[in-house]
Amino acid sequence: MTTDTLHPLAAEYLARLRRAGRGLPPGRRRELLAEIEAHLSEAIDPSASDAQALTVLDKLGDPEAIIAAETPRLDELPAPRGTREWVAIGLLLFGGFIFVLGWFVGLILLWSSRAWTTRDKWIGTLVIPGGLASSVVIGLIAIGAPTKKICHAFNGGGQHCTNAAGQSTPSSILGVVVFALLVLAPIGTSIYLARRAA
Repeated sequence: MTTDTLHPLAAEYLARLRRAGRGLPPGRRRELLAEIEAHLSEAIDPSASDAQALTVLDKLGDPEAIIAAETPRLDELPAPRGTREWVAIGLLLFGGFIFVLGWFVGLILLWSSRAWTTRDKWIGTLVIPGGLASSVVIGLIAIGAPTKKICHAFNGGGQHCTNAAGQSTPSSILGVVVFALLVLAPIGTSIYLARRAA
């Protein structure tokens, strides 16, 4: 449907609605305009009188009032990122090093903030709980694959053992990859939370 097939007053109404809706998110604006245009094309015949068209348009209300009803109120908008959010992000990333307690404080700050959606909060909670501290511990365990020991026996009955150097095994390479992913996950989550809170 195009405004060419609408009654002239309906087309003018739609143009006012389009101008008034510039502040809406683009997707919602397109959806709203399509809904209203479809309604106008069904309710007002292009050959209808101006009086008939005005009756339908009066029932719809002013375009500005429709947009005002669609615009979220200030108390519904997420709060902007402030010091509390920066502290939450920092504690989620590094708080595990503070006797793990710091991570839990970051978690409380995360869930009590209005800067993030529930989905964001779940991501901040579940992607490597404990932040970098748990990543480092788990990663070091993954890297700590058994290594070969070379032992030399002495004539006096003693023995001297050393680790074989310079040998890469598939398990140690996998351990390094796991370690890298475990370290990058909480860093990526922190960047994600910082961007989402903006």
